[in-house]
Amino acid sequence: MRTPPWTTMPAARLPAPLAALARREHGTTAIAFGVMATALVGFAGLATEGGAWYVIRREAQTAADTAAQAGAIAAAFNRDAVAAARETSARNRFAHSAGGTTVTVSRPPVSGPNAGNARAVEVVVQRQVPLQLAALFLGDAATVRTRAVAMALPISGGAACVLALGSAGGALTQENDLEAGGNATVNAPNCSLASNTSIRQFGSAAVNAFTMSAVGTVSISSPQNVTLQRPAASFQPPIADPFAPDVPGTGIPLPAQSGTCTHTNYGVNSNQSATMSAGRYCGSVSLKGTVTMTPGVYVIQNGSLDVTAQASISCPSCSPGNGVTFVFTGNPGTVGGPKINGGATIDLIGGSGAYRGILMYQDPRAAAGNDVTLNGGAGITTQGLFYFPSADLKINGNFGGVNSTCKAFIGESISLVGTTTQTINVAGCAALGLDPGSDLPQIRIVRLVE
Repeated sequence: MRTPPWTTMPAARLPAPLAALARREHGTTAIAFGVMATALVGFAGLATEGGAWYVIRREAQTAADTAAQAGAIAAAFNRDAVAAARETSARNRFAHSAGGTTVTVSRPPVSGPNAGNARAVEVVVQRQVPLQLAALFLGDAATVRTRAVAMALPISGGAACVLALGSAGGALTQENDLEAGGNATVNAPNCSLASNTSIRQFGSAAVNAFTMSAVGTVSISSPQNVTLQRPAASFQPPIADPFAPDVPGTGIPLPAQSGTCTHTNYGVNSNQSATMSAGRYCGSVSLKGTVTMTPGVYVIQNGSLDVTAQASISCPSCSPGNGVTFVFTGNPGTVGGPKINGGATIDLIGGSGAYRGILMYQDPRAAAGNDVTLNGGAGITTQGLFYFPSADLKINGNFGGVNSTCKAFIGESISLVGTTTQTINVAGCAALGLDPGSDLPQIRIVRLVE
């Protein structure tokens, strides 16, 4: 088709009506505005709805943060972390499966630097937000997504050098707690007192520690007698027993409850001297005279360790990492413990084989609530831990001495009452093979880590 001639003709040569039309500019602005209107409306939508998205995202992040912390707290109490996290998120107006919202809870996290960490809880909050003006460019809805990870982390100085594990299930009873009363003095400035039930300070008891932490309540009747670097805390997550047999890496395997006896009803009289070697001692062991021990594990099966005031017990060849461990085992109802007179002379370093840094270990299968009493005296010096997870442990005097650089007590319940003066320290436990910051029981608080 040929181009009409007037389309290429100068306006001056066009017929008058066409020339007038060619010179008109009316409506060009309207045409340009019409072209740009869509873009202007889109940008206005982005600006207006972008602010709304920011608010929603901030709210979603708050929901994710608090939900992750709630989940981590539930996990620390061995509760349902998913239910706790979603309930908390719903309280912050982000309910799972409502209003285009999904709340995904993962324990352990499935992504990030804490992926696979069983103590961490990951929460992802996601919501579909309907669009209005911005829908011209972005579709019908935009996705707001936030993420948080929380876990219980040990606090600096939170090594629990006195820990009451409490009864199974963590029932809060006065029979299963940690108490310091009477005229007792507990001096533990670089470690903490903790209980998976409750803690009570009463009477004129003086306590100097990093902190006190309990799953139940911490009751302090004489605040003027209590010195803490970190305030006492009630209703805290329970403290795990790192020496329990089912704890990977640090747990201690359960000892054989029976075996071939090296000695039966072994005894050293007050006028005798003897050298003891590691082995299985069936029945009670009675030490009244001078005893030189060699490094190793001394299994006492169905009996107690009786040490009288005249006894003198030492291990000259012991050294940090190569010490002595007494293991009390046997039938649950007849598992014994130490019976030590405060007038005895004892100089021992704990820790041998699988029992790193532990001087006395009672089989966790022992009958719950069995009584163990440790009587202190001027001649008793020890380095190492005392582990009686099923026993009601009573500590008198200054058992273990004032110069011990590694001393800690674990029991079902622990009582420091009367006139006991107990100096407790864990700074030197590393020399015995126990890292105070990881191998000992740890007080933990829940923190956001991602």
